[in-house]
Amino acid sequence: MINDGEDMLCPRCEQGDIVAATIRSTRQRLFVCGECEATWFALHDVAHVRFVDYGTYMKSIGLKPLWDELELDDAHD
Repeated sequence: MINDGEDMLCPRCEQGDIVAATIRSTRQRLFVCGECEATWFALHDVAHVRFVDYGTYMKSIGLKPLWDELELDDAHD
């Protein structure tokens, strides 16, 4: 859930919901599609800024591209 308890549909695949998460080891905040793993670094960027692939980003910072690396947020700003 993203905004006031409402789900946000991914603008890339139009199938998955965007979830707010934090990378456990770096504390970096992410917004990731649960279906296609398109990733943004700020909520206001979703649908306005080109996404990065979650797996590719995680590998680029030396981490495994697994959801276990994330702490899913219940709510966010």
